[in-house]
Amino acid sequence: MLTTMIDRLKAAVAGFKGKKEMQTRGPSLAMLPGTFMASVTGGLTPARLESILRAADAGDIVGQHELFSEIEGRDEHIHAELSKRRRALLSVPWIIRPGRAGGKRADDVAASVREQVESIPDFEDAILDLADGIGHGFSCLEIEWSWGGERVPLALHHRPQPMFQLAPDFQTLRLRDMTPEGQELWPLGWIVHRHASMSGWFPRQGLFRVLAWTYLLKQYARGDFAEFLEIHGLPLRVGKYPSGTSEEDQGTLLRALQAIGHDAAGIIPEGMLIEFEEAARGSEKPFQAMHDICEKGQSKAILGSTLTTDTQGVGSQALGEIHNEVRLDILRSDARQIAGTLTRQLVWPMAYLNLGVTDPALMPVFEFDCNRPEDLEKLAKSLPALVDVMDIPASWAHQRTGIPMPEDGEPVLARKGGADTQPSGSEGQAQDGPEDRAGQDAKGKSGKAEATAALSAEGEDAARFPDQAAVDAAEVPEARLAALARDLLAPIIAEAEKSGPDVLLGRLAELYPRMDTTGLEELCARVLFVGEIWGRLSAQAEE
Repeated sequence: MLTTMIDRLKAAVAGFKGKKEMQTRGPSLAMLPGTFMASVTGGLTPARLESILRAADAGDIVGQHELFSEIEGRDEHIHAELSKRRRALLSVPWIIRPGRAGGKRADDVAASVREQVESIPDFEDAILDLADGIGHGFSCLEIEWSWGGERVPLALHHRPQPMFQLAPDFQTLRLRDMTPEGQELWPLGWIVHRHASMSGWFPRQGLFRVLAWTYLLKQYARGDFAEFLEIHGLPLRVGKYPSGTSEEDQGTLLRALQAIGHDAAGIIPEGMLIEFEEAARGSEKPFQAMHDICEKGQSKAILGSTLTTDTQGVGSQALGEIHNEVRLDILRSDARQIAGTLTRQLVWPMAYLNLGVTDPALMPVFEFDCNRPEDLEKLAKSLPALVDVMDIPASWAHQRTGIPMPEDGEPVLARKGGADTQPSGSEGQAQDGPEDRAGQDAKGKSGKAEATAALSAEGEDAARFPDQAAVDAAEVPEARLAALARDLLAPIIAEAEKSGPDVLLGRLAELYPRMDTTGLEELCARVLFVGEIWGRLSAQAEE
């Protein structure tokens, strides 16, 4: 597949040379951006909406995308929910990963392309513009290239979806130039992102295909509610006229009935009568119910849930967190699709044009880092037990915690050795000074138990308590300790080999009761027994 993409890239570069102007600035398209777009939502009915969508299925997508643009501009709820979904991508860091070939050459290519991408003005805005394809099904950015030195985009211009039409194959986008076939997009002149919010026919992949119907129903509910407010609380007015009244006088009476509800005044011919019946009754609840149902459906379609939008006064934080996980899954899907488009249509062309890369294995990849850092407290408790039984790459731990790897020569944090607290009544006690990291590592690798500082001391105190010094210096054979650790950690090791580190971290609390501590408890009991007996004998000898 990559080789095919390289061939296409070479062909695109061949057609790209010599075109210094943007395509939309050509004479046949100069008037297209300023074309007046008539309102298509005014007077929208189910029949008219159905006809617009059917026309799109038949290949005429202009009316559909004009409608979609107006829906977002007129419906504040849809606009807010789509903004949440699109702007969530701006909080995700992106990287340029080296190609699969690896090595210094791949790293250098990725670093160079990253510098070029970072030099693009307002690149984050371009990501937001590409996310516009979530609702429409596609989004197009026109590239304005620089022509001095490196070929780097000076700007990425978003072009509205109504500027495009479908080619006869119903899969390829073309610019509308007032001809039936349209104008083909220039190679390397565009970033065309197709976002599949739904699977299926190209015109049906946009999320607005779902939202259009709830938008229509909500507008009906709002309109009916506005009419209800006009007559709510007003009495029913009945006009009576004698038989034989002319049509002109009947019209006068009707106008008087209509005006009296607003003006509180009116005139009618003599002999006619206006009676006021009971005030109009009703409730706003049916209209509110329809409105809320539509907005909940829109939130589910856009964000996958409703609790991230409205908790309805209910304490549902835990359930909201679960729904937020669903939203994160949607974010990863959006990020993956946009990253693929940027890799093929921006990163690879820049690597080819500026670095001459033609080996598919050296082509860098644009990625969003959607991995969330693990709970540092849980990870800090789990890792010390795991490093004793398995080899864990430092890069994996840094990725899980979200802490970057230090650069060469960059200062890093280090633990400082604290002073041991001695009993206040003792004299001539020494405090341990700070230990350097090398000493801490050596101490950790030795596996020896720390001495009891409160009972052991230097100088004269060491000679006074030889029994304590002997207990502190005692060592348990490494083979014995290894056997105890193997029995203790057997359930964890088995789970790690079966499911891997990721699953293991979530099951540590469940595996804890199954750990066999019998051997370790027996060893500790023996040490305590020896220490107690030795202490008693020493006390008796001092009497």
